[in-house]
Amino acid sequence: MAQTSDKPKIILIVALVGVISFLHYFTAMQKIYQHIFYRDLYFLPLILAGFWFGLRGGLIASLSITAIYLPFTLMHWQGFSPEDFDRILEILLFNIVAVGLGFISDREKAEEKAKREADQMAREQAEIANRLKSDFLSIISHELNTPLVSIIGFNDLLLDGVAGKLTEEQIDDLKKIDKNSKKLLELLNAILDFIRLEAKSVETKEVNLSDLIEETKSETRVLISESGLNFVWKVDPDLPHIDTDPTKLKVILKNLISNAVKFTEKGSVTLDILKRDSCIEISVSDTGIGIPPESLPIIFEPFRQVESPLTRRHGGVGMGLYIAKRLLEILGGNIKVESEVGSGSTFRVWIPTGENLSRLNR
Repeated sequence: MAQTSDKPKIILIVALVGVISFLHYFTAMQKIYQHIFYRDLYFLPLILAGFWFGLRGGLIASLSITAIYLPFTLMHWQGFSPEDFDRILEILLFNIVAVGLGFISDREKAEEKAKREADQMAREQAEIANRLKSDFLSIISHELNTPLVSIIGFNDLLLDGVAGKLTEEQIDDLKKIDKNSKKLLELLNAILDFIRLEAKSVETKEVNLSDLIEETKSETRVLISESGLNFVWKVDPDLPHIDTDPTKLKVILKNLISNAVKFTEKGSVTLDILKRDSCIEISVSDTGIGIPPESLPIIFEPFRQVESPLTRRHGGVGMGLYIAKRLLEILGGNIKVESEVGSGSTFRVWIPTGENLSRLNR
C-alpha cells in the first residue's frame, strides 16, 4: 500500500499515461501525434515510475503501458513490416528502460539505507562507549574519593597532635601530604563534575539564594582561609527565591571562587550577587595576574590554562571554567569575563529566574 506522500506521484504517472494513450488511440489525433511526438512520450511516465518507485514501480508502469500499447500495435499490424518491427522494438524498450531505471533506483536506495543504518549503528556504539567511559570514570572517581577523604581526615588529626607531639620534620611531611591529597581530591571532583555534564537534566526546585550563598561560604571556608586573601561578599539583602538547580549553581560558584584564588597571589576576591530584571547577576572579581587579551578565547575550553608562574605552582587540569560555562548553558545562563593583565579579572554570571528556566526545559 502506497504511503500518503506517494499518492501525488502515482496520480501524475497515471495521468500522463492516460493523456498519452488518449492521443495514441484518438483517431483524429493519431496523425498529428505520430508526426510530432511518435511513441516516445511513454518513456516519461516510465522514467518517473522507475526513479520514484524502483524496480517494482517501473515494472508495473511498463506492463501497464504494454497492455495499453499492444492493442494499438495489433490494430495496425501489417505482417512484420518495418513499422511493425519498430512498434515491437518500442515495447521491448519500454520494459528494458523500466527494469534498468528501477534496478538503479533500488540499488541507490539500498545503498542510502545501508549508509543510514551504518551511521545510526556508529552513533549508538559511540553513545554506548561514552556511557561506559562515563560509568567507569564515575565508579573509579567515587572509589578513590572515599579513601582519599579518609586520608585527609586522618592527616588533619595527626597535624592537630591527636597521636602525640610531632617534630618539625614530621609536621612538614604531613603538610605535604595534606597539600597533595587536596590537589588529588580537587582533580577527582573536577572529573565527577565533567561526567555530570553529560547528563543534561536539570533538577529544579525553589532555592533561597541567601541560604545557598551561606552554604557556599561554609563549603569554601578552608580554601578561603588557606588563600590568605581578603574575601568580600556583597549580597543583595532582597534576593528572591528562584527555581533553579542548586547543585549545579553551587558548582559554578565554587569553580569561579577556586579560579580566582588560584590566580591571585595577594589582594582580594569580591563576590557581588544582586537581582536584575529577569535574572540574578553574580560577579567574582579578583586582584590577580589578569588574562592577556589573546588568551581570552581559550579560557573556557577544557584542559586549557593560561601559562603563568601561578599556574605551574598551583597546577590543576584546566576544567573549572569549562565546567562552569557548560553548567550555565544547561541552566540557560551566560558568563562573560573582563580582565586586564596585572590588575585582575571579573567573571560575570547571569542565572535566569524560574520562569525562564521552566521555558528552557520544555
